[in-house]
Amino acid sequence: MNTSPLSAQTRSSKLAWLALLLAALIAPLVVGFDRYLLHVGITICFNVALVASLWLIWTLGVISFAHAGFMGIGAYCSALLLTKTGLSLWYGIWLSVLICGLFAVLIGVPLMRTRAVYFFMASWAVGEVIKRTFAYFQDFFGGWNGLFDIKAPVLDLGFWQIDFASRTAYYYLALLAVTLCLWIIYRLNHSRTGLIYWAIHENELLAAHVGINVARHKVICFAIACALVGMIGALYAHYETYISPKNFDIWKSEFALVHLIVGGLSTLGGPVAGAIVLTIADELLRATGYLRTLIFGVVLIASVLLLPGGLESLPGRLRKLFKGKGV
Repeated sequence: MNTSPLSAQTRSSKLAWLALLLAALIAPLVVGFDRYLLHVGITICFNVALVASLWLIWTLGVISFAHAGFMGIGAYCSALLLTKTGLSLWYGIWLSVLICGLFAVLIGVPLMRTRAVYFFMASWAVGEVIKRTFAYFQDFFGGWNGLFDIKAPVLDLGFWQIDFASRTAYYYLALLAVTLCLWIIYRLNHSRTGLIYWAIHENELLAAHVGINVARHKVICFAIACALVGMIGALYAHYETYISPKNFDIWKSEFALVHLIVGGLSTLGGPVAGAIVLTIADELLRATGYLRTLIFGVVLIASVLLLPGGLESLPGRLRKLFKGKGV
């Protein structure tokens, strides 16, 4: 029985995802539970989820510069719930998803009516308004000083208590969250709804003419992506234990865009690869201070010129190279 190239490609893709998950699960053991390397692993999880949810919006053909702002909404929702009422992350994470999703629907209705550069300008403005709101209302949000003492949660199972102040425990919590996020995006992208999103991406006017409710699908996609990044924002707040408006400015969205472009725009694997590689590179370049922004710009330009398909196109290029040499 012959296997079609499409089914073989799907099977190899699933095997690659399982291999990546397995590597992530055993990574703490491999690095000897080193605290710094666990921190890098947690940061990778956050960045992967941020970039993957941004990629979901990209499947509509637009890039949102408000994405870091929605991550901030999720972070502040959970942090305020803890500091004002004493309710832990287990409640805050659901509130963050709900608030981010609802706000995304409200703002998405007018925002998704804009196109091209106008969408960029409008989403940038939304992100700035979110950041400035956190900064302006000092009594409630802490202003530019931010919020302190955002404790990590404790999970009491009766027979076993897990304190997520431990980096190992928090690493697996972050890994669970990013796995859930990627699974939702993957399943959505490989469904009929995902095909609709790509149809809108290719030709919005044609999609509308064949009966697709473009406005509704765009708002729903935007809301799902923002709800997912809100969940990650809540986890980020309880991991860092301190947040401020500066944590969620436009630079965070721009770095996410760099991760997206360097990784590749065609499949979900692209942003995941870009986020992993560039987060590690960012840690290696941390000693360069402000120069790392310049270096990231050079990396972006080099990627566009030398690897226009992003990191996701690298395996295909290598296969063609080896086939050409008869290996």
